[in-house]
Parts: sequence; C-alpha cells; structure tokens
Amino acid sequence: MKNWIDECQELGLGSRIVPCVLDVELQEVEESGEDRFFQEFTRLNQKEESGVEKWLKLSMGRDYEGDEVMMEFLLEIYKKLDRIEGKLLGACDSYLKLEKTLRTHHIGHEALCFDQALKEGGMYYARIDLPIFPSKIIPLFLQMLTPKIGKIIKMGASHTKSFDSYVVECERLEIREKREGKNK
Repeated sequence: MKNWIDECQELGLGSRIVPCVLDVELQEVEESGEDRFFQEFTRLNQKEESGVEKWLKLSMGRDYEGDEVMMEFLLEIYKKLDRIEGKLLGACDSYLKLEKTLRTHHIGHEALCFDQALKEGGMYYARIDLPIFPSKIIPLFLQMLTPKIGKIIKMGASHTKSFDSYVVECERLEIREKREGKNK
C-alpha cells in the first residue's frame, strides 16, 4: 500500500503531510455557499477579526513595547469573561449541529486524511477545534478527493495562518522524534 505522502503527492496536495490526530466535525453539503453553513463559516471568520483581538493585533504592530505574552493571556481572560457574560445573558455562541465526527491520522497544509471513509467527490463543511493557545474553532470547506483524503478548498485567512502554523509544529515534532529515535 502506498504511504499517505505519496498518495497526497499524486493528488497534487504536496508532500507536507504529517501524522496528527484531530477531531473534525463535518457534514456533507451541496456546495460551499449553502446558506446556513456559509453563514456560520462567515460568522466564525468575522469573530476572529473583530473587537479586542483586532485592536491587539493593530497595537502590537506599532512599536509595542509591552509584554506580548501577558497581553495574550489577558486577551484569553477577556474572551472567557465575555463567554461567561454571554451565557449568563442567554446569548451563548451556538454552532450548527453537524452529522459526523471523524478523526484525522495525517494532516497537511491543504489536506486532511481520515481514519474512516467519506463519499469520494463529496463536499463537506467542517469545524476543527485546533489545540493551540489561544484555542480556535476553525471552519472550513473540504472536497473529498478519495474516500479518506480531503482537500481544504475554503478557509479564512487568519484561520489558514493558524492551521499552517499548527502543521509546521507537527512537522517539527515528527523531526524531533525521528532524531531522538536515532540517538537512542
């Protein structure tokens, strides 16, 4: 059997495919512009680029001399307080209920490889709770090229940066593990 990297290369997805287990919620859609899924996709992308986070990014870009790590922690505390306030006022963030939750075994900058098969050629709306700090819910649209390999066809710009950084971190961990394995 071919390995995942070779198969992804043959599909035109590049060779940067690394082992990684992520839970992905998803549901098949007719097209990437289907109303309720596209609305959630847009809302989650706009939320990423609004309010205090946007102000923080702008202020750090202008000769910011403060402690950036502390500002990130304060931002996360602010977001938690904002979520608590929303729940107390009954305005909690609700996500669409998606039909399936699958687990990846490899990811790449433009690909997700799953343990279970999906409909080849099918279009899916998906959400990934990316395990980084600060945590991010990443909405995306995915086209299945094979039953187990999907190509990411739509993801917001800031989410793409976060996801790509996560893939690079997974690559670093894989290289470190291989290096440590050789040294033993």
